[in-house]
Amino acid sequence: MNKNINTFNLWAKDGRDQKMEKNHTTSVNKMIDIINCETEKLDRPFNFLDLGCGNGWVIRMIAQYSNCNYCLGIDGANNMIQKAKSYNIGDFKVKNIESYNYKLKFDIIFSMETLYYISDLDKLFNRLYKDALNKQGILIMGIDHYKENTPSLDWEEKYNLKINTLSIEEWKEKFLSQGFKNIKIFQYGLKKDWQGTLIIMGEK
Repeated sequence: MNKNINTFNLWAKDGRDQKMEKNHTTSVNKMIDIINCETEKLDRPFNFLDLGCGNGWVIRMIAQYSNCNYCLGIDGANNMIQKAKSYNIGDFKVKNIESYNYKLKFDIIFSMETLYYISDLDKLFNRLYKDALNKQGILIMGIDHYKENTPSLDWEEKYNLKINTLSIEEWKEKFLSQGFKNIKIFQYGLKKDWQGTLIIMGEK
C-alpha cells in the first residue's frame, strides 16, 4: 500500500477526514458555483464522479440535486470509503484512481485535493478524457498544493505524503495536451501569503 493511502486510512480513523471536509467546504462550494455559472450541467440529468472522494461528503451534497442520475466516489483508502458507505447516499468504491476501469461515462468529473497525488498525470488525464467523460463533459479540479502557493510546499514531509508539485501553467498544460477546451482557471480564497485554492475546469 502506498504512503498516501496509509496516511488517509489513519486520518479516517482519527477523524481528520471531518477536518478536511470543514476546511475545504468553501472551496468546494465555489467549484459547484463555477459549474453552475459557467455550464448548464446541473440543469439537466447528469452523472457525477468524484476522484478521491474521502468520506463521501461531496457526493452527499451532489446527490441532493434533482437532476443527479448517478454519483460515484472512488478512493484508494478503504477506511474513507467505509465511512462514505455508512451514510447510504451515493455509490462508492475502493479503487486505484490511476487504474480504475471506467465502464460508465460521466458528465462531471470532480476532484478536490487529490490529483497532485497521481504519479502519471498524463496517463490519467488521457484516460479521463477518452474513457470517462461524455461528449462535452467537464473535468473540474481544486488543489491547494501548487508551486505558486509556497506555504503548501512542505506538505510532503509535514504530512507524510508523496506529492506531484506543478505550477498553474503546468496544470493548464495537462488539460490542453489531452484536448480539453474552454479551460477556465480561478484562484479562490486568496489571503496574505496564501494563493488560494487553484480551480481549473476544462470541457471535452
